[in-house]
Amino acid sequence: MSLGRFGAIDAAIWYTVKPPPSDFEDKFHDMRELQDAFNAHYAENHTPLWISYLDESNTWHSKNSPGFMIVERKPHPSDNEYHSIADGDDDGKSIMWRIKIQEGKDRPKKADGTSPFPSQFENESKTVKLMLEMTEPIHGTGKTVTMDSGFCVSARNLSVA
Repeated sequence: MSLGRFGAIDAAIWYTVKPPPSDFEDKFHDMRELQDAFNAHYAENHTPLWISYLDESNTWHSKNSPGFMIVERKPHPSDNEYHSIADGDDDGKSIMWRIKIQEGKDRPKKADGTSPFPSQFENESKTVKLMLEMTEPIHGTGKTVTMDSGFCVSARNLSVA
């Protein structure tokens, strides 16, 4: 297949049926509905095991991708970062059951500076908010979540206890 043909096919692929917002720029618009559908599907159809693991994953697209960042400690330091949570104990058959792209500097804002996609945990620090959003489907279940050492600060852990 020629590169031109590949480009024509790629341009015709849509990840959303919703029109882009007209009152602010959302560089993540094309993938937001896909992410939300993935999370809703697993919240409805999957019961996480007794232990889950919260971490970040990096996926390379291109420097023109929204949310593109450089994380020096990663094997591929220039890419997009996603947070993911997956079952942590099932003989290697773990299921990833929630994802969230790290929007960083490209997180959309309305003209008044507020988020068009507010979190119910908006009053928390960025890390605590992320932890609470990612673990929301298992709140109150007594299940255990382990995570990367970057999340392990006493104040953050007490917020989700």
